[in-house]
Amino acid sequence: MTPQQLLEDVKARFPVLLHEDEKALLSLLRKALAKYQELAGFSDRHRINAVDASNTCELPPLFLAKLALKDKEQRFIHSTVWDGNLELELDGDEVFPLTLSYLKNVLESDFDTFQLPSTSISLLGDYLELLITIPNSERIRQVSTAGKMDTSGLPAETDLAMRRDALEAQMRSNRAMIPPVSLLGG
Repeated sequence: MTPQQLLEDVKARFPVLLHEDEKALLSLLRKALAKYQELAGFSDRHRINAVDASNTCELPPLFLAKLALKDKEQRFIHSTVWDGNLELELDGDEVFPLTLSYLKNVLESDFDTFQLPSTSISLLGDYLELLITIPNSERIRQVSTAGKMDTSGLPAETDLAMRRDALEAQMRSNRAMIPPVSLLGG
């Protein structure tokens, strides 16, 4: 599922959607993705089959931060991100291919084509729904109050804030883990 498809899916959850400005909804989608990226992260792996003579290679698309670099034998490889490249400290004992585990910067992706990890979709959808519920409930409350209708069924701000805190705690518990590596030679 792409971020744009997630937004459409979440919009369909609302029987009454008064907060329907597309720019505002895209802003809330970006906010949800940013919060998930900050608290949990979108991890990925990239295979490195060879490096150039200076022991550097290009970073994969959407690279945000390095988690770990290991060789085929699961041994840790020291490396540094520098000027858009990955500089490796190789000693000649490494076994290719190398595997770079890293975090992706989803905010720089194309929301119409980027595929969200399936493990993030449910939580992201719930968080985005909550972000839309906050202004949507406020608008429904305003309309209901103006029409002298009952607003007791609308969620209170404190309830929404507690739900937001609980979802953010769930995101933290889904944090991308650094894969295990061996520091010993084979």
